[in-house]
Amino acid sequence: MFERILFPTDFSEPSMKVLDYIPVLHEAGTREIVLVHVIDSKEITLIASGGQGFLGTVPDRETETQKELREEIQHRIIDTRRALERQGVKVTVRTPVGTPGKEIVAAADAEGASLIVIGSHGRSNIRERLLGSVSEYVIKNARQPVLVIKRETISGR
Repeated sequence: MFERILFPTDFSEPSMKVLDYIPVLHEAGTREIVLVHVIDSKEITLIASGGQGFLGTVPDRETETQKELREEIQHRIIDTRRALERQGVKVTVRTPVGTPGKEIVAAADAEGASLIVIGSHGRSNIRERLLGSVSEYVIKNARQPVLVIKRETISGR
């Protein structure tokens, strides 16, 4: 039923909890996972301007910070891909640039995903919110079913 799953991640701990559920999904028929990491266009602008936002100038050459960020993303994608492949699923990687929620929904449509499996919170992990803003956008706008994996909670809360 859910042969092709879209797994969006920002590599934060809450978003990576999805990996714990891959064996069960594989047993239920999942054969392929589309791993999506959206490079947030707002972050690129901020990094490119040296943290000065719209008032700063964008350098022509890649800064050391940009290079480190790009390399870190590449390493995390490789590590995540390997972890998924070790569980017996085929992996396709997409790294679109844009607004995370919109790019995730577009990737799910473009890839013909039968299910989106997303962590309830990403990098911001604001405890007071029931859902992260990206997760909420995906739930409201995706055409596919969305499985939300809850973050770890501290007992007693």
